[in-house]
Amino acid sequence: MSSESKTKTFLEFQFAMLLISGNILFAKLIDESVWMITFSRTVFASAGLYLFLKWRGKPVFFTSKTENLASLGSGILLAVHWITFFASARLASPAIAVLTLFTHPVITVFLEPIYFATRPRKTDLLLALLVLLGVGILIPELKPGNDLFLGILSGLLSAFTFSYRNLITKKFLSHHGSAQVMFLQSLTAGFFLAPVCYWDPIPTSFHSLGLMVLLGFFFTAFAHTLYVKSMFQLKLKTAGILSSIQPVYSILLAWIILGDIPGYREITGGVLILIAGTLETIRFKKDGP
Repeated sequence: MSSESKTKTFLEFQFAMLLISGNILFAKLIDESVWMITFSRTVFASAGLYLFLKWRGKPVFFTSKTENLASLGSGILLAVHWITFFASARLASPAIAVLTLFTHPVITVFLEPIYFATRPRKTDLLLALLVLLGVGILIPELKPGNDLFLGILSGLLSAFTFSYRNLITKKFLSHHGSAQVMFLQSLTAGFFLAPVCYWDPIPTSFHSLGLMVLLGFFFTAFAHTLYVKSMFQLKLKTAGILSSIQPVYSILLAWIILGDIPGYREITGGVLILIAGTLETIRFKKDGP
């Protein structure tokens, strides 16, 4: 990969991270259930991506049964990831949700060798542990059974499903267009979550619907397609560690938009995560993806 291509991939990835960081704000801004928010985002994201693919004259389904099954599995994982992510924000806090999610670089370092002919290097392990330490500092004392504890468990499940979805996506679908991949995953997630309509009323508030459209079209369809596109050009562990900057983005956005002022834990943990992301960025620029 040329230096210019590396810079382009890095900038696209960071822009995707900035947009995805804004997702967590919707857990507080939209006064609907976690299930309905997630289902709605899949509907609007699928619709937007379908229109985009048709406009570009691109196919919407794969011809291979294996690839369609991979889309089905990764789409269900994506749905579980989104549900548990928002549940973590509601049970604990947006900061805890984002920070527990970002144990996924550690998970990816150990899962990637199962699917790809790679072995974790000492540097990978050290950077992953630095991220884990940063996340650990951000988490206050745990007491099993309370909402904080359940929120952290939800965040960890979100991290695992996110990491596993990325592995399946890159292993089986990386030779396809990112918009097509994201469309099928969003569509699958939508069907998986559709039963929510039986127990949760469809939102009628203009405010809620407007925010859901924004979340679905821009912060999901566009942002995640850009993320998948960048991920296809990187090693998963590189993408995972580079994406560790997202908690910092999320905390800053929550500070600016929601008025959630970060405390010393958020600042200390965020600095460690930022250091790990910076070191991985330098190594990416030097050695490649």
